[in-house]
Amino acid sequence: MALALPAMNDAMKERLRRWGARIVYPLFYLFCLIVFFSWTFPYEKLKERIVTTFNASQRSSANPQELQIEELDSSWLTGIKAKGVKLISPSADPSKPATEIKIDEARARISLTSLLIGNKDVSFRIDAFEGTIKGSFEDTGKERNVEVNFDGVDMGKIDAIAANVGFPLEGKLFGTLKLNLPEGKASKGNGNVNLEIRDMFAGNAKELTVKTPLGPFTLPRLKVGTFSVVGEAKDGTLKISKAAASGGDVDVNGDGRVQLREVATEAHLDVNLKFKINDAYRNKNEKTKMLFGAPGSKDKPMLEMDPRMAKSKSSDGYYGLKIGGTLARPDPQPAGGASMGGFGGPSSSPGGFNFK
Repeated sequence: MALALPAMNDAMKERLRRWGARIVYPLFYLFCLIVFFSWTFPYEKLKERIVTTFNASQRSSANPQELQIEELDSSWLTGIKAKGVKLISPSADPSKPATEIKIDEARARISLTSLLIGNKDVSFRIDAFEGTIKGSFEDTGKERNVEVNFDGVDMGKIDAIAANVGFPLEGKLFGTLKLNLPEGKASKGNGNVNLEIRDMFAGNAKELTVKTPLGPFTLPRLKVGTFSVVGEAKDGTLKISKAAASGGDVDVNGDGRVQLREVATEAHLDVNLKFKINDAYRNKNEKTKMLFGAPGSKDKPMLEMDPRMAKSKSSDGYYGLKIGGTLARPDPQPAGGASMGGFGGPSSSPGGFNFK
């Protein structure tokens, strides 16, 4: 028995030597091929193709965006890295310049295992706006799955938000967006969204400028607090069950629907919101008292000089808003009234209030 063990060990070593060469050499060759391929890949041409394809797809959009990329390079073996990425969007107001979304660096990596079975599985990471956006994208041919996680994204660094909402916003964005897209179409999408903006403020670092029919008002910036949005998508309709803010100078509550579209900025809004300015903010100075009404006063606040706003006020002191339009061009209106003429968003109607 003792003599048989060395013989068995010698036989096993011989098999390992013989089969090891057959396995190790091809794997080493494949590794070298991938490395050399990543070194010699024409990333400049790939960059041009990405930019050209995206911009061409935007031509039929009502609000076409333009993509620019300064540099595209490899990231390890199966990934790419983009720097100096800009997404340029036309302003909702033709008299104002286009807005830019600037990304410091974006990385994406494709799974080789998924490619072997005909699928595309890409993970990505974007470092921008002093925060991080991570996620994944999977394309099986029959459907697409998208997951995006936001971690500390500074809303005040995104100029497009101020252009679309109508006033600057500050706050850090956290949360998750998950969508399953049958046939790759957002208009058939299912999934959920759970987002939260913490320490949110309306206005710049010091003040909130309000354009009224009597001229501009400069008010103390308004603390919104924590603003949360929760919703579930089914068959292309995102039902918002919660849109609320608390812990600040204003209380906000709402719900509604968003009709998803292939181009995200063209998603149609049908959202109901109600807001109430708290007594402490209304009582801050003479301008806040004049615009929103001093606590306990029977004088009509300037906000209600627009009869549509006056009619939208409920007995508990909340003003109602109905927000239509698209993500690119939201159209806020008093609940049950006509267009607000710029209260919090773009509009061509005269009068009303415009917060900036």
